[in-house]
Amino acid sequence: MKINCLIQNLKDAVQIAERNTSKNQTLPILNSVLIDADGGKIKIKATNLETAVEINIPGKVEDGGNVAILAKTLSLFLSSLKDDRVILESKKNNLFIKTKTAQTTIRGFISEDFPLFPKIDAVEIFSLPANELRSAISSVAIAVSTSDIKPELSSVLFKVFKNTVKLVATDSFRLAEKTIVSKNISAEKLVSFLIPQKSVQEILKIIENDDIKFGFNKNQIILYNNNIKFISRLTEGIFPDYEQILPKEFKISAIADKADVISNLKTAGIFTGKLNDLNMSFNSDKKSISFQTSNQDIGEHFSEIKTTIAGGDTMIKFNWRYILDGVSQINQEYVVFDLNNSESPLLIHGKGDGSYVYLVMPMRGV
Repeated sequence: MKINCLIQNLKDAVQIAERNTSKNQTLPILNSVLIDADGGKIKIKATNLETAVEINIPGKVEDGGNVAILAKTLSLFLSSLKDDRVILESKKNNLFIKTKTAQTTIRGFISEDFPLFPKIDAVEIFSLPANELRSAISSVAIAVSTSDIKPELSSVLFKVFKNTVKLVATDSFRLAEKTIVSKNISAEKLVSFLIPQKSVQEILKIIENDDIKFGFNKNQIILYNNNIKFISRLTEGIFPDYEQILPKEFKISAIADKADVISNLKTAGIFTGKLNDLNMSFNSDKKSISFQTSNQDIGEHFSEIKTTIAGGDTMIKFNWRYILDGVSQINQEYVVFDLNNSESPLLIHGKGDGSYVYLVMPMRGV
């Protein structure tokens, strides 16, 4: 193999690939990236057996072939180079690198030991604009569980039906749902799949502009975006029937300025205890929402904002960070708080917008 390409393109591709390698003592080849030159194309590949990525980069292929090189070593070396172009040449299982100012040899692996790149016979295919997908994933990822005890809760659920896709996540303390309607989706029957949290975070990092094309089957999902192909295993398990816990009717509904809510939440958060507990009071007579926190080592805090409110009065305790997470994802100027009583969950959404809903469970026994 012998190729000639821009260092920046190679460096960017290797950095993406490196995130999908694995520090595996049993299979050290998983620590490597495969540089593959075939058919006039240059591809950088990596896999950790859970995810796999392939990045196409422009360049000149003088001789076809491939070589597997330790990802971290190659990434660090490329980051240190100041030249514009680089020549890469495989010599046995090693990689010879030449620039205008340097010549380097990096020891490699036997490329035949590199795992076969997964091949997916996609059952369903649809596409989404990159900015919509990025925004949707970000808005629900905040509710993904950080524990691996229940893999289905440390994943994001995708539900695809007709021209709609719903992204849902929950850690059992809060739940976030984002709905996207697109002419590029046409699923005749309901299909759903769970993407692991780590894969979701990687998708956020590799998304560029233009449309993202999805293909998936029972066990894997594949994404195409410009010059990148990303494959991930899907989570096995059954996501909770969350629609059963979403309240259909509410006795209390309050509308407040989003900026005021965020400002007051952040200030109240300074005075919370270890449990981050916040008392929120809804007062229909004063048409206000108040925020009260206390910490025996720091002090106490009380603030109040004016709202448009309908229904009765109630005081309810929440983790203030959970409330802030949800409100911060609202894209409208005004945020709506819907609830029934001091023991019921709180539903948050933007005024006049039902495409994003965020449900928070109250803190009990605190």
